[in-house]
Amino acid sequence: MEDKRTVCGLEVQFAMHVGPREVLFLLDPNDTETPYMVGYCDIIPGLGAEQINELVGSDDYLEVVDEFLTRVQRQVAQVRADREMCDEPQEVFGTAQCLPDGMKHSLESRVVILKPSALRPEYQNVAHQLIYCIGGNGMSPDGHGTAIFGKSVFSGENRDCRRHQVLGVLDPAAAPQWVRPGVCAIIEQKKEAGGKPKPKDRGDGR
Repeated sequence: MEDKRTVCGLEVQFAMHVGPREVLFLLDPNDTETPYMVGYCDIIPGLGAEQINELVGSDDYLEVVDEFLTRVQRQVAQVRADREMCDEPQEVFGTAQCLPDGMKHSLESRVVILKPSALRPEYQNVAHQLIYCIGGNGMSPDGHGTAIFGKSVFSGENRDCRRHQVLGVLDPAAAPQWVRPGVCAIIEQKKEAGGKPKPKDRGDGR
């Protein structure tokens, strides 16, 4: 029998992660007044632990289901608004846009393409696939680790990944026009920060 997921001692009945936050429908069988609850599951920065925010509860199952669906719809609306505001390109890059044998070399200061499967469906486009690599043991093909620290070329926000999530190194000939100014902005930010990546709050929980 598969163990049920629990967050902060509450049973997760169902969940949906669309956009920046995950929405949980929770059950506390020991609470007779508000056994059904809905809340957002966020990750505590630096700890990786889950926490529940904006929790509401009721003894009316349908009322809480309705609140769950309302919150999911808000997330969907936010993703759509972000796409329109930032004019995100929806094209998906694949192996055709990768340099041959690019992964056989160090990824430091290179733009890599994330596999679409490494991203949630709503973020599977080139705007979220391209990462400028800055640090991490995963940059070397024979490194002892897999972590890669970098920045989104499109938004300039911090983006970390694992080496196995990288499809390949971007072929400059296939680079969209916004890649060059995006990379230049990241390099300039590194110089201003003394060569170290300057933290930037993403604010979206991705």
